[in-house]
Amino acid sequence: MGEVTIEIKNCNCIKSADIKLEEGTLNIKYGSNGTGKSTISKAVFLKTHGSEEELQTLLPYGADKGQKCEVDGISFNKVMVFDESYVNSYLFKEKSFLENSFRVFLRSEECDRLANEITNLLAELQGIFHENEAIQNVRSFLPKYAEAVKYSDGEISKKGGVGEFLKGNGAGFDKYDELKVYKPFYDRDLASVSKWAKWRNDGIKQMNGETCPFCADELKEEIEKQNKVISKVFKNSALSTANAVLEYLREAVEKNYIKADALSALQEYISSTGKEDSLESELQNLAVETEYLYKKIDKICQFRPMNVTHEELENIEKNLNEMYVDKRQISKFYSTDFIYTIADEVEEKINNLKENTGKLRGLFIQHEKKMDELITKRKDDINQFFLLAGFPYKFEIRPDGENKAVSYLIPINTEDVKVSNPDTHLSWGEKNAFSLVMFMFEAVSENADLIVLDDPITSFDKDKKFAVIRRLFDNQKVSFRDKTVLMLTHDMQPLIDYVHNDFFKRMGLTTPVKAKYLQNENGIINEFEIFGDDLINTVELTKSIADDSNRSMAVRIVNLRKYIELTKPGFAESDIYEVISNIIHGRKDATFSDGETALSEEVKTNGMNEIESFLGISSYDDVIETVSSKKLFDILDSADIYEKIITVRLLFERYDGLLAKLKKKYPAACKFVNETNHIENDYIFQLDPFKFFQIPQFYLSEIETFLEDEKDTIINGFDKDIV
Repeated sequence: MGEVTIEIKNCNCIKSADIKLEEGTLNIKYGSNGTGKSTISKAVFLKTHGSEEELQTLLPYGADKGQKCEVDGISFNKVMVFDESYVNSYLFKEKSFLENSFRVFLRSEECDRLANEITNLLAELQGIFHENEAIQNVRSFLPKYAEAVKYSDGEISKKGGVGEFLKGNGAGFDKYDELKVYKPFYDRDLASVSKWAKWRNDGIKQMNGETCPFCADELKEEIEKQNKVISKVFKNSALSTANAVLEYLREAVEKNYIKADALSALQEYISSTGKEDSLESELQNLAVETEYLYKKIDKICQFRPMNVTHEELENIEKNLNEMYVDKRQISKFYSTDFIYTIADEVEEKINNLKENTGKLRGLFIQHEKKMDELITKRKDDINQFFLLAGFPYKFEIRPDGENKAVSYLIPINTEDVKVSNPDTHLSWGEKNAFSLVMFMFEAVSENADLIVLDDPITSFDKDKKFAVIRRLFDNQKVSFRDKTVLMLTHDMQPLIDYVHNDFFKRMGLTTPVKAKYLQNENGIINEFEIFGDDLINTVELTKSIADDSNRSMAVRIVNLRKYIELTKPGFAESDIYEVISNIIHGRKDATFSDGETALSEEVKTNGMNEIESFLGISSYDDVIETVSSKKLFDILDSADIYEKIITVRLLFERYDGLLAKLKKKYPAACKFVNETNHIENDYIFQLDPFKFFQIPQFYLSEIETFLEDEKDTIINGFDKDIV
């Protein structure tokens, strides 16, 4: 396994970063919020999936002219990124749980091999249609007629425009003597005729008395007869149907699909008085022939494993016989040389294929069996994960045509009740967990060689974190096993589980794990490797720091307070905790928590006796002296980052108005110190703060400047009774 370095420059909060990845390894990059983890994810994604223009959207505001957002060193062929946008873009679609369910779950080399063998056997037969553009046009053309005459369940419509057309309206206008004078208006394309007819019919509605609404002259006697005929034959619905039918017939004759003499015979019935039944019969016969021919062509084109029932597999010779085109069934309209040639070719290819019926049946049945096995395997796999993670759902998947599938969720203890809107029914944690496992299947099916997980499990409870990661790297199933994975996170749990506790090795997972701490120093990202012994039991850590005489008293007393909180039941009422609280607040005269009632000598003495065993100092006054505000300012001048932050917090705890002033002047720095960078109390372990503690240098500089400005007020105002 080698090492790859991804170089990122001028992207959001990152001026420069060299992100090193071990190939075939889970690479955990741990850092606090604001470090630039999501920027790394976005930069990698846009470099591999987007355009150069999209990548430049990450260029920070105020960047120097000529600077560009740059990402180099990505030597991977296929990069896939899991983040919130993946959940929103690809999952929980209306029809299926996952948009690409077949490709993700049901693609396999064995099924693809069998499908290819079947395709090769069917190539000659289906090639008649698939490889000939003219014949493909037949397949797409034929349904137009059924649409024109509203053909359904073996019958053309008798209502609406079709019904009017059957009555002889909408065409054949030259058969009416009354309309001969209007020949220049109807002897053209039907679209123009429709516009003229609407205008003429609207005029008829305006007739009033014996004056023509068009020329204002006296109405002639024949106008009334003309109006009656126009109102009857120029109905919009009839015109529309006539246009569709005649256009279909005209084009079919032109393309040599239908005989010209058949069209002429049919046209004799259009608009002929007393021949409505003959017209209906002709249109019905044409519909039957059209449907027959289309179904034969479509059946051959659709003859694939996913589209064939088990019964059809068992009777494959009968199925092939049903594909023959019987010329007698299309003899009236579609008996052209072009269509008959197709029928002859189909017959020849089916006869050839019948010689391999046994082989074809065997391949179909093998494919069906393998697909059933794969579906069962996928369902069992995902449902075992759901059970382990405590999700109250079952996963279902079923084929839905060639290379298509539908997947969905069913609540447990129900009978096939599909979750119709998982996006609204599932909690955020459930959606995220489902999404992550679905992403795993998709990334594997796409053969991704770099997989980026942007804070994938932070929102899960501990049981689900265990279940999800265990499944993602499972040795016995489809997983990220031995793939190159980059996990960006501010969650310490993966460090505890996979680095300190060596969870992968204990569970028999073979994928190596490497963890690094990301530090952003004025836009420069540095990485520091995290080893198992860098994660220290918080109880042991706080006690060892409190005992360490080489550390400043500020750091020792704060860690002693933490140690008491972790180990002493009812610590808030204990003597030692009362004394420590007074020391932290710098009170020369110790009081109870109300700040007014003086601490009794007994409590003070008992507390100091316990404190002495850690700090080696028995005098309360001596301890107070070591943490006076003046001494704390001295520490700020020479301390490392962790000690500086501890010192800063002590100063802010002592001076009631100080934090409010900082918030007003430097709100971001105030938020960071007061809220963001606290040790997480949920964990038994934490990183050694002297090695891995971070605060952005910009914030630290603001705080130091602020405290230097307030130094005289703090020392001379607050500490005047101490020193």
